[in-house]
Amino acid sequence: MKRILYILCAVICLFACDNEEQEMGNRTVIVYMAGENNLTLSSGYRFLGADLDEIIEGSKKLGSNQRLLVFVDSLNTYSKQAGNPFIMEVHGGKTEILHQYDEEFYSSDPARFREVLQWIMTNAPADSYGLVLWGHACGWAVSTDTIAGARSVTRAYGQDNGSDGNGNGIKWMNITQMARALEGLPKLEFIFADCCNMMCAEIGYELRNATNYLIGSPAEIPGDGAPYDLIIPCLYKSDRELYRGIIDTYYNYYLGDFQEDYDLSGFSLPMSVIDTKYIEQLAQATHDVLDKFNGGYPVYPKSPNADSLVMYWYLDSPIMYDMRALIRRNTSDADFAQWEQKFKQAVPYYRMSMRWMTIYSELEYYEFPKFDPDASKNGCVSMFFPREQYWYYNGTFRYNSTYNNFGWNRVIDWSRYGWSY
Repeated sequence: MKRILYILCAVICLFACDNEEQEMGNRTVIVYMAGENNLTLSSGYRFLGADLDEIIEGSKKLGSNQRLLVFVDSLNTYSKQAGNPFIMEVHGGKTEILHQYDEEFYSSDPARFREVLQWIMTNAPADSYGLVLWGHACGWAVSTDTIAGARSVTRAYGQDNGSDGNGNGIKWMNITQMARALEGLPKLEFIFADCCNMMCAEIGYELRNATNYLIGSPAEIPGDGAPYDLIIPCLYKSDRELYRGIIDTYYNYYLGDFQEDYDLSGFSLPMSVIDTKYIEQLAQATHDVLDKFNGGYPVYPKSPNADSLVMYWYLDSPIMYDMRALIRRNTSDADFAQWEQKFKQAVPYYRMSMRWMTIYSELEYYEFPKFDPDASKNGCVSMFFPREQYWYYNGTFRYNSTYNNFGWNRVIDWSRYGWSY
C-alpha cells in the first residue's frame, strides 16, 4: 500500500513539474519597437519592416521553451487597425498578434512602456526576461529636466512623432523615467539597446537595479540595426555567452558587410557590455581617480586634455568621450591600473571600431582622421566631462546643468572642481 502511495506521489510531482514547465518559459525576450518615426515608411516597411522580417527568420532557431514577443508601434506595419500599436508573438517563422490596442498612444510614454512590459510578463511568464530597445536614442543627452513629466522630455529613447493620431508633437522617454518605469518588475537578465549612444556609464548606473547586463554601442548605429536573423539565438544565452554572442555577432556582421562598400571598408561599430552589479564600484573609483589626475583635475572653467581622443557623438559640439581613454591620458600608470581593475569588472567585454556610420559630417570628415589610431586605449563606454563650451552651458541642451539629474553625476560630484549647475 505504501509503495502504491509513493508511486502516486511521484506521478503527481512529475505532472506538476510538467505543468509548471508548460506555463513558465525558460526565457521570454521582449523586443520594444518604437518605430513611429523615420525608421518606418507610411507603407510600413523601411528599417522596421526589414528587422521584423529578420526577427521572423531568426525565430526559426528558437526552442520550445523560448518565447519572443514583439511590441510594435509604427506607421501601419502589420497592424490590423491602422497605426495602433500591437503585441505579436514570433516563433518558428510564424507570427501571431496576441494583443491589438484599440487606440493610438505614445510608445515613449513611460507609463505605457511599463504597461506593455507588464502585459507581456503576465501573459508570457518565464524564469528570466530580456529586453531589446529598438528605435532612436541619444544616450543621456536631454534638453530639459530628466525628472519632469513626459511633456517636457524631448530626447533620450524612443522618439515618437505622434504621426498616427496624437498630434501633440515629438516625444521621447528619458533614461531616468525608464528606470522608474522598470521599478518593481522582475529584474531583466539583459537590456540590449539596438539604438544609438546607449553605452554610457551614466545609463549603466541609472539602470543598475533594472537589469543584470546593458549591451549596446556608445556610438551611432547603422539604420539597419542588428542582424536579428543571426542574433536571436544569442538572446537566450547566459552571462558570458550572452553578451559576447551579441557583441561579436553584431560587430563581425558589419565589419564584413561594410567591406563591400569602398567608402565604409574597415568600418564597424564599437560594442560593449556593462555588468551592472559592479557599476557602483566603478562610479566610486571614478570619483576617486579624478583627484589623481596629473596636476589635479582641472578646476572650472578648464577641462582635461581630450585632444585626439575618441568621442562617440558630435551634436553642435563634441560630447560623450571614451572614459577609459580620457582617464588613461590624464593619470599615472599606477593610478590608471588601480582604476582599471574596477572598469574591467564593470565592462567585462568590448570590441572597438575606430570608425562607424554617422550622420555628423564633423565627426566623419574632421574628427575620425584625428583620433589616436591606437584602438587599445579605448573601452567602448562613454562618460560626460563638463566643458566650457556654448552648448554645455547655454542654448538648447545645457549639458552642464541637465546632466546633474543622473545618479552617476551625483557620485562624481563635479562641484568639487567648481562646476556649478
